Amino acid sequence: MISLRSWFEKAFPQEQTKHPRAQRREVPGLEAIHWTGSSPGLDIVRNISSSGMYLVTRERWPEGEVNPIRLVYPELTDDSPDNQVTIEARTVRWGEDGMGLSFVLPDCMDLWLWKEDGGLIEPEDILSEFRLSRALAFLRRICPSASQELNLLFREGLGSLRVGHAITIAHRAEIMLAAEPNFERLHAPASVLLRVVKEGSWADDTATQHLWAGILVTACTLTGDDESNLPYVDLLAELATVDTRLYVEACSKSSKVFATNGAVSARALMRTADEMIHLTGTKDLSKIDRNILQLSILGLLEPREKAKYFSFAQTANLTPTALGLELYARCQGHRGSPFEFYAARESNSPGPAETEKESASPE
Repeated sequence: MISLRSWFEKAFPQEQTKHPRAQRREVPGLEAIHWTGSSPGLDIVRNISSSGMYLVTRERWPEGEVNPIRLVYPELTDDSPDNQVTIEARTVRWGEDGMGLSFVLPDCMDLWLWKEDGGLIEPEDILSEFRLSRALAFLRRICPSASQELNLLFREGLGSLRVGHAITIAHRAEIMLAAEPNFERLHAPASVLLRVVKEGSWADDTATQHLWAGILVTACTLTGDDESNLPYVDLLAELATVDTRLYVEACSKSSKVFATNGAVSARALMRTADEMIHLTGTKDLSKIDRNILQLSILGLLEPREKAKYFSFAQTANLTPTALGLELYARCQGHRGSPFEFYAARESNSPGPAETEKESASPE
C-alpha cells in the first residue's frame, strides 16, 4: 500500500480535489478493493459518476482522507490489468451504510462515463473508460500540443482493439516515467508521441507494447523537442510478435563485450531449432527463419551465414548488432549510452563482464 500511495503522489503531485456534482448512476456488479484495514476489503459500488462514487462498506475513513481504490468486475474471469483500474479517492461524507468518495484525478483527465443516448452501461465499460481517460491524460500531459489529435485518435480514429493496445503502452510508459525524479517536467515531441500511438497500437503482444512504451519514455526530455527516436520508431513498426521474441532474446541473453572507446557489442548467440520453437511458440521453422532474416535486414541481428532456413540439426544465429543493442537500451527507457546500460546490467548478473582486451584472444 505504501508503494502504491507513493506512486500516485509522484505521478500526480498537483491534482484538483474538488469536482462539480455530476450525474450518478448505479452499475450493478461493479466493486472496489481497498487496503485500509489489516487485509484488503472488497465492497460494492452503489453508484458512480465522473467525479466520485458511493461505496457500501463498514469502513469510515476520516473526512478528507485519500486512499487508493481498485475498481473491479468480479465476473470477468481474466485478472489482467486491463480489467482493473486503481484510482485515488477522498472521503467527502458518511452515510448509514457507507461513504461518499470523490475521485482525485489529474487536471487533464476527462471521463466520459455515460453514453449520450442514455444507454445501458456495463461495469466493464466503466473500467475501460477509466483506463482510456487516464491514458489520454498522461499523453496530453507529456505533449499538450497533441491533445486534439490524441482525442480524435482514441475516441474515433482507432478501432477498439488498437485503442486497448495504445492504452497499455501509455500506462506502461507512465509507470516507467514516474520512476524518474523529474517526471512532471518531462515532455515528448508530438512527432514521436503520435507515431508511437499510431504504429504501436498495432502491437497485440505485451512484449512489443513494452518496447513501444520504452521508446516513448526515452523521447521525453525537459525541452520536449528530442526527435532522435524517430528512426527507432520506424524499426519498431516492422516488428511482429515472433520478431520481438527473437529480438528480446538476442539482446537480453547475449554476452556483451565492452570496448575502451565506449562501444558495446555482443558475443555470438546461437540457438537450436528446439529452443527457437519453445521461444517463438511456433513449430514452423521456415517462418522462424523468415523472422530471423527480417531482423537481419533491419540491421538488428547479424547477417545470416546460411542461405536456406535451418533444420532441427542446425543452430540459428541470434547475435544482435550494435544498432540492435542501442534500440533495445532505448526501449528499456535508457537515455544514456548503450555502454552504460549494458555495463550496469552485466555488473548485476552472475557472470563477469567481458572487456575488449579479454575477448581479443583467438578462438
